[in-house]
Amino acid sequence: MALLITKEDGTGRPDANSYAAVADADAYFDGHLYVSAWTGAAADRKAAALVMATRLIDSEFQFEGFRARDAQALQWPRER
Repeated sequence: MALLITKEDGTGRPDANSYAAVADADAYFDGHLYVSAWTGAAADRKAAALVMATRLIDSEFQFEGFRARDAQALQWPRER
């Protein structure tokens, strides 16, 4: 079963598990050199990498302000 990405869209989604969709990352890497590990990966591996990156961002960094919504799943969006 493929991992389903639910992208945070700026509304404080309670079911979000990533800050980017696979299409966002594909577009980002499209303009970079040395991206064969990304472009050669299957979509489910790309999704897993984006979810893992989101988890690392949320667990390793301290952000100013407060979560914008009580029920949001991720650290962003933020308010002061």
